[in-house]
Amino acid sequence: MSSLAASWREYRDAVGSFSRPARLFLLHIVLGWAGYGVNTVLFNLYLVEGGYQEGFVGGVISINALGLALAALPAGWLAERWGRRRCLLLGALLYGAGHASRALVLSPGAIYAGSMLSGVGQALTAIAAAPFLTEHSTARERTHLFSAFFATELLAGVLGAQIGGWLPGALQGLPPEMRPSRLLAYRWTLMVGALLDFASVLPILRLRGLEEAPLAKERARLDPREQWRLLPIAVNAFLMGSGAGLVIPFMNLYFKSRFDCSSAQIGMFFSVAQILTAAAMMLGPVVARRFGKLRTATGSQILSLPFLVTLGAERRLETAVGAFWIRATLMQAATPLIGAFVMESLPPALRARSASFTNLVWNMGWAVSATLSGVLIVRFGYAVPFYVTAALYFSAALWLYRSFRHVHEQGRETALSEEAKGLRGEGPMTE
Repeated sequence: MSSLAASWREYRDAVGSFSRPARLFLLHIVLGWAGYGVNTVLFNLYLVEGGYQEGFVGGVISINALGLALAALPAGWLAERWGRRRCLLLGALLYGAGHASRALVLSPGAIYAGSMLSGVGQALTAIAAAPFLTEHSTARERTHLFSAFFATELLAGVLGAQIGGWLPGALQGLPPEMRPSRLLAYRWTLMVGALLDFASVLPILRLRGLEEAPLAKERARLDPREQWRLLPIAVNAFLMGSGAGLVIPFMNLYFKSRFDCSSAQIGMFFSVAQILTAAAMMLGPVVARRFGKLRTATGSQILSLPFLVTLGAERRLETAVGAFWIRATLMQAATPLIGAFVMESLPPALRARSASFTNLVWNMGWAVSATLSGVLIVRFGYAVPFYVTAALYFSAALWLYRSFRHVHEQGRETALSEEAKGLRGEGPMTE
């Protein structure tokens, strides 16, 4: 109990030192990821209700990932020259528009176009996020800020998952003269999610006076040998994306097809998984302080793999749900630790580029494997994709650990000098 109390006090002190840009960014994440959570639970079910099969669903997922991949390098260029804040704004507007358009028009062309637009918007926000947080934090609270960032994503996703799981049933519980069809109930709920996406621009607009230094000059002074440090990061991301694309987009259909679960049940499963993962993320910095970020993240990922294999073979709902929760908690708890470790290990001029390449190769792997998985599921069922994903995840975790196991984890001198000066990563503001 004393360890939990110490962890709570440590987080309370760290949160108190978060800069204003970091706090507003977290509010932006609450709104945007609530909208994303609605889509995560409901969009595949909406497509199936509209008459499409898993093969088409896999193609839509691949188009979304293709949009992420194609926009990755331009997004990194924009983040360096145009500013991280502006990328966050544009990204939120684009993925909100993409989610709205594919919910409103149930035709293949509109669905593909909306998914592509959504992917471009997600690329802009994902690539700008980590450099933005790194610039507006110091070494002392940075690991806690990254953990809070990912935990906030998950908890906001809980809200979205609850909306996505509950609202269609509530709409269908209306009196007969007001009751929409299940398809319309799904559509209206997805539009609520899109409105949340649009609302996420409001906190970032409050940073209108924030000045961000362009990184082009720093990149010109960079030692070319430093850029080779991006290679193992990119390989890890490709393996992780390839594994994730095989199973993650189909988890809601997995529970529906194998166990005949309702959208409300699926929403509850996703919500509990995200709550447990958020709690694990909050404890991550405490464990990482003893064992190191990289060791803690690698161990957590490898421990999740037996539960992933269990999902492929299991036929009892209770066991499958338990394995789903434990796997998600262990695997995703590693994400903020790896994010903070990578950002601290790279010079500022490589951070946006690292995020670009990571998103590019991760989504390339996701796009290919999601298309393949849709075909595999139709022909062979759900077991094989789970087994292949476990092998890919193990290879990715081992590769990153072996590549960076000798890197010191204290952060770069610039971050330490900021802390020594007592700065809080506020960034210059103009009137």
